[in-house]
Amino acid sequence: MINLPRYYILFILVILGGITSNIINAQAKTTTTVKIINVSDLEEIINQSDDRALVINVWATWCLPCREEFPDLVKLAKYYNEKIRFVGISADDPNDLDSKVIPFLKSQNAEFENYLLKVADPEDFINLLNKDWSGAIPATFLYDKSGKQKEVLIGKQSYEFFEQAVKKVID
Repeated sequence: MINLPRYYILFILVILGGITSNIINAQAKTTTTVKIINVSDLEEIINQSDDRALVINVWATWCLPCREEFPDLVKLAKYYNEKIRFVGISADDPNDLDSKVIPFLKSQNAEFENYLLKVADPEDFINLLNKDWSGAIPATFLYDKSGKQKEVLIGKQSYEFFEQAVKKVID
């Protein structure tokens, strides 16, 4: 056994403890930010062009089918993030942002853009996304690189179905 003075051992333990603490803190500091948006903000999001297709998913924490399909969206967003901009829009009450929305997104490791909708008239939001949409969720809207809406998916979708739809807007 190596004979080190006690203060060396203490020093090594402090250094190792600090490194471990920094790793744990770095993992805990993964932040999930959610901006509250209105209809004009959404219009800006749709019209932003960054040479990628766009997928907008409208969901809520109180919607079981939304929560069930969300992991598939997270997986798709990680795989296709170079070619597609993924945007999640929560239809939850703004008062539930910190207590429900952010914890859910953190639990899902959702690293794509996420927003919470706050509108005076939901019809404006619905009509902006698609005039034929009833407002039912989950709902996913897919746009090609030029900003043209190519697909509207209403209801819970499977990973395979999402992937087929996604491939249509990037090809």
